[in-house]
This record gives sequence, C-alpha cells and structure tokens, in this order.
Amino acid sequence: MRLVANASALLLIASLTACSASDSSDTPTKPVDRARRVASMKPQPYQDGVIQPNHLSPAELDRQLLAFYQQWKSRYVAQDCGDKRYFVKVDADGKPVGGDTAPGTITVSEAHGYGMLLSVLMAAQDDAAQSVFDGMFRYFKDHPARSSSGLMAWNQVAGCGNSGGRFRGYISATDGDLDIAYALLLADTTWGSKGEINYRAEAEKVLAAILRHEVSPADDHLMIGDWPGTDGDPVMKATTRSSDFMLSHLAAFYQVTSESRWLSIKNRTYAIIDQIRLRYSPDTALMPDFISGLDSAPRPAPAGLVGDERDGFYSWNAARYPWRVALDYLLYGDARAYNALAPLNAWARRTTGDDPTRFADTYKLDGSPLPGGDTNALAYVSALGVSAMIDRSNQVWLNTIWDDLVTKRIDDQDYYGNTLKLLAMVTMTGHWKRPGNRPG
Repeated sequence: MRLVANASALLLIASLTACSASDSSDTPTKPVDRARRVASMKPQPYQDGVIQPNHLSPAELDRQLLAFYQQWKSRYVAQDCGDKRYFVKVDADGKPVGGDTAPGTITVSEAHGYGMLLSVLMAAQDDAAQSVFDGMFRYFKDHPARSSSGLMAWNQVAGCGNSGGRFRGYISATDGDLDIAYALLLADTTWGSKGEINYRAEAEKVLAAILRHEVSPADDHLMIGDWPGTDGDPVMKATTRSSDFMLSHLAAFYQVTSESRWLSIKNRTYAIIDQIRLRYSPDTALMPDFISGLDSAPRPAPAGLVGDERDGFYSWNAARYPWRVALDYLLYGDARAYNALAPLNAWARRTTGDDPTRFADTYKLDGSPLPGGDTNALAYVSALGVSAMIDRSNQVWLNTIWDDLVTKRIDDQDYYGNTLKLLAMVTMTGHWKRPGNRPG
C-alpha cells in the first residue's frame, strides 16, 4: 500500500539456505551446492513467443539471480515479533520507508505479500523457504485487519503493534492481500496442504475476504483497501490503484476456485485500462497511480486524492503496472495484456532511445517527464524488463535492461527498488509460477 509515491518504499521477503543475520537457530539450514542448485532450477514454461534475456547463458542468469536473492534475504528478512515469526523489515537498511507509513514502521502488508511470494517462488533454491513462509503466515495471522481476519492490517511499527492515529494501521491494502492469497495457492502447489498449515484452505479464506471487503459490489472493480467501503466515502469507493491490476492473480483465482466473479473483476480491470488508454494516454499507454470516477467515467485521479500531487501521473505506484499486467500474458497468454503493453513498450523505447537509464521517475500520461525528477530508478526499469518479454522485437532492449539491473548494488538502493528488482529477475529468468497440481 503506497499512498504516497516516492522512491523509498516498502516490500519483499524470503529466505535462503545460507546463514544470514536474520536466520535463527530453529530454521533448518544446510550447506548448499551452488552448482546443483543452479542445475536444478527448472523454469515453468511461459507462453509461446515470450522472450527472456539471451545474451547470457541460462546458468549465468540463474547465478546472478541467486546471488542477489541471497543478498536481499540476508538484509531484509527478519525473525521477530514472536516465536517462529518472520516478516520483511522495511527499515532494515536505514533508508526512509515512505509510502505514508507511520514513524517507526517495521513492515507493511505490501511488503509481506512480496515476501511470501518470493519465499515460495525461490523454494527450489532455499532449504529454509517453507519454514520462513510458515513464519510469515503466522505473522500475517497475528495482524488481521479490523474488517476481517482474512485480510492483513497494513502497517506495523516498532513494538510489533499496528500503527495508530491517522495512519490507521488496522485497515487493509488490496495489493498485499492479493499477493498473500496467491502465495498461499503457490504454497499449496509446492508443498501440499497436509502439514501444519492448510495453505489451500487459508488461501480460500483470504480470497473470500477480498471479495467481500476489497471489491466494489456495484461493478466488481478492485478498491484500494477495505476502508473505502467502511468509511462510506463515495469518491474513494469509486477509486482504484493501477499497481493492483494483478490480472494473472485473478485468472489463477478463477481457475482454482471456479468462482466466476474473479473473471468479472478481471474483465472490469481490462475495461478500465482500455478506457484510460483511449481517452488519456493514446500515444503512451501509460496508467496513472490512481484512477477515480469508476462510478461514471474512469479518469486519472486528481492531485492529492489519495497520496500527493502525482496521483494522476505515471509515478511510483504505477511503476509496477507493466510487470503486473505482463504476467497475464506470460502465464496465460491473454491478448488483452499484450495489447495494453505493446504500445507502452514502443513508447518507452522511443522516448529513451533504447537506453533504459534515461527513463524518468514520473511522467504525465502524455509522456512528458515531471520537471525535476530523476532517471533510471529500479522500480520503473525492473517492470519495463518484464513488459519487454511479451515480444521478440524487444530482445536487445530486454538484454540491456537486465544488465542495467544487475549493475545496481543493493547498498545503493532502497526496499522498493531492491524488491522490485528481485521480483523482476525471478520473472525474467523464467521462474515465476502459477498455481497448479499439488505434489504427490
């Protein structure tokens, strides 16, 4: 949940076999044969025509992924706030957290969702992954949103409690809950649900709570949390966040549950994308951070509606949009995802001269960069790399983006950039997964 968009934000998690500052004595670890680990990585095939970086061998790409995963996990995964509890410690690197979080913030539900995703996605390379995942599940259960035990309270602070006052740490954020549900389904696929935690049953509880509290009953659009409905604010109830457009999640939820409403939400989301593109970004296909007016005509949110003056621009929230939408093409081949991103890819390449280091950190929807901004932020470039995978014509662009990402040192970046980089690397190397058949 990034109510204010700035470069420093929150996210991620996972755990690795190598010992780290965040490992504990009750988490099983054992030496890792790195060559065996790399050789054992078997990517789930994407759709025909999808590309991956090809200027390096698959083994080298996986080596670079594993190296960064180990650094990231060692820095950001913490065991605290109770026995066998794990979470992503968003202030671990000493950089500002941002995202309109409370002073003393230690984690947020968005970060927790990323962490649960990364731990299960990297399970084949991490002997401690299930122990950490289960610890993250326990932490999630310790911090329910006030509206439902199936949703996560969005903001915790030092001392392990929810933030108070205007920060309202007890409300939920839709993006974190969607990722938590998807991660639980992946856990069911990866480890089965006959152990201590019934991952499938817990996923279904989260999904039911999302449908009840975070989806508009009027027209099945994703709201930005449980609070617009609780507050009774008609403007906020008719507002959505483009970085929540997790279309491949919605496809998976339908396939697993056969609940047709997930398809309705997916169709509504694509309709919103098309309306914004046609009316406000025909030349760029950019999406704004927030979209309002869903009860009438969708439009970029006015300045300050949710976060700050950039609410209606392609900024730090919307930076994730190309990654989220591209996954629906990579995993499910939905042509609507291709149609949404192909013009965005073409514009991004054109406006930068095929040099991703020139991509700005906020744009108006007409493609004008916001004056005074910076360039080459990991949050943006990482997502562009995943988006590039949809078409072979982007091969050199994709290779260049990969090289740009791996040159960025973890010490020089914040949570937001480092996490989105890792999520993109998992995807670009072919290791993103979708729920499927259970083991055994």
